[in-house]
Amino acid sequence: MKTKVIVALATALAIMAGCATTMSLPDQLDKFVEKTEKEYKTYTEKEWEKSQEEYEELKAKINESYDSFSTSDKVRTMKAMGKYGSFVLEKELAGASETIGSVLESIPQTINGIIDEIDTTAIREGVEGVKKGIEGIIESVDTARLRKSVEGLTESIDTAKLREKLEALIKIFGEEE
Repeated sequence: MKTKVIVALATALAIMAGCATTMSLPDQLDKFVEKTEKEYKTYTEKEWEKSQEEYEELKAKINESYDSFSTSDKVRTMKAMGKYGSFVLEKELAGASETIGSVLESIPQTINGIIDEIDTTAIREGVEGVKKGIEGIIESVDTARLRKSVEGLTESIDTAKLREKLEALIKIFGEEE
């Protein structure tokens, strides 16, 4: 019984291998692209890598035999390659979109992080230091002495003489009119 199962499996494998080798390269590419089209939206990174490797191997074989293809096989092959390329492009754009989205989402967090790193205590202390410095300058001004100086200045002005000179000037300018 065991030998019959092994013989049956070997026969099945031989039939499958025979089918794979008899399938033309454009047919193999079409089958590969159809399979990819059905599944690519759920591929993991490893599955994409495997798909890319399979595609590159198939593409290398196609490039070796391309000149021997009929015109319709060449057109079919180019169409299938374009279709596969569109799947890859869609996947790459989706990845780029996710990256851009995550970058945009992280901007507020980045700004908040920068704000958190600003040493507001040091800034506050600096402002307080400037304020105290100005207050110190104001306090150091001897206001009593300043007041006396201003009073002395106003007392030293002889208002009577100043009035006489102003009246003389008015007379001079008043006579010319």
